[in-house]
Order: sequence, then C-alpha cells, then structure tokens
Amino acid sequence: MNSDHPPQSELVRELLLSLKQDSDELLKLGMQVVGPSGSPMFPLDWVVFAAIKRSISTASAVTAMVQAWNMVCARSLLRMHIDTALRFSAAWLVAEPHTFATNLLAGARIDKLKDTNGKRLTDAHLVEIRKSDYPWLPDVYSNLSGYVHFSGSHIHDAISNLVDEDRTIEFLISDTDLKFPEFSWVEILECFREVTSILANYLQGYAQTKKLTPEELEALRRDA
Repeated sequence: MNSDHPPQSELVRELLLSLKQDSDELLKLGMQVVGPSGSPMFPLDWVVFAAIKRSISTASAVTAMVQAWNMVCARSLLRMHIDTALRFSAAWLVAEPHTFATNLLAGARIDKLKDTNGKRLTDAHLVEIRKSDYPWLPDVYSNLSGYVHFSGSHIHDAISNLVDEDRTIEFLISDTDLKFPEFSWVEILECFREVTSILANYLQGYAQTKKLTPEELEALRRDA
C-alpha cells in the first residue's frame, strides 16, 4: 500500500479484517464439501473449488483497493463477486447439477445453458430469480455493471467539483478517490460480505446434500 495514502477509518479497517475471516470460513466450507479422506468427488465439487478460489482472490483484491482508496476498482471487484455467487447458484436451477458442472468443465458458457423451465441462465435471469431472497440485488447489480464496462459512471468519478452557480466543473485524474466519505467504503465492504454469505449458504447446502443417501436425495427432490 502506498505510504502516502491516508489510513481508512477504524470501521473500514474492522470490515477489512472481517473480509479476511469470511475468506477463511469459505475455505473451511470447501473442506466440508470435500469430506473426509477417501470421500467420492463429483463434478460439482470442481465448481465449488473454482467459486471459492475466485471469491477469496476477489476479497484480497478489494482489500488492496480499499486501502489504496481506489473506488473505481473496488466497485468493479464487488460486481465480480456478485457474478461468482449468482453463477454458482445457477447449479440449483438445473435438472442435473453435475451435468451442468461437466458442461462448464468442457468450456460451456453458463448463459448458454438452460434451467429446468428451459430459460437461459443469463445474468439478468439469475438476478430476476434471486431478487425475491435479495431485494437489493437488481439495483446494486445494475449500478455496478457500469463499473465493469466503460460507461458514464467513470465520467462521474473523474469529476472532483461541480459548481452550479458559475457553471464550472473540475476534473481530477488520479488513481485515488479521496472524495468519497466513509459511508461509501463501508457500503462496498458490507455488500461484499453479504454476497459472500450468499455463496456460503449454497456451499453449506451442497455439503449437506452430499451426506444424503440416494434414497434421501430422491425423496428430497420429490418434495421440492
């Protein structure tokens, strides 16, 4: 971290520590999915490992960006994190999750695959399905998409001051975003943790499902 950067607030620093703890918990969940030595491995297990790897890597990166006061990249990384949780959850929307995983391993794109209703698993479709559990998701996803793709969001972030009275505008071209208040950084990190909890819920569910006998799993499917 650049020593010239001022320290973030105590609350922000506490949330960054929580992000590290969340990553550690995801790794533990990964071990639960694997099970004890000698446990069978299934195609979806590989997708689990990929989701955890991407999640903890993104958490490390967003920590570095917050410490560097780089809001543009922090928001882009949050959007990536949402993408990981959403697309991993797609395995719960298909008839055969392990076939879904096998297709991914073969190079298939998730947005080209279909759910049990025959609808493509596009990001928009996944957001629409998950919004009943996470009402905040559509607005946050839409706003953050402007940071992944070059857009007007980046123009607004380059403005340092706008005075309506004399119609003047100032731009600041810098790799730091010191104009944002503590609340903005807290919002990024709290949302990041919420997304991690979404991923963790699906990991826990899969770990429990793997413990079921074939008969118990079939009964669960019939009751779904």
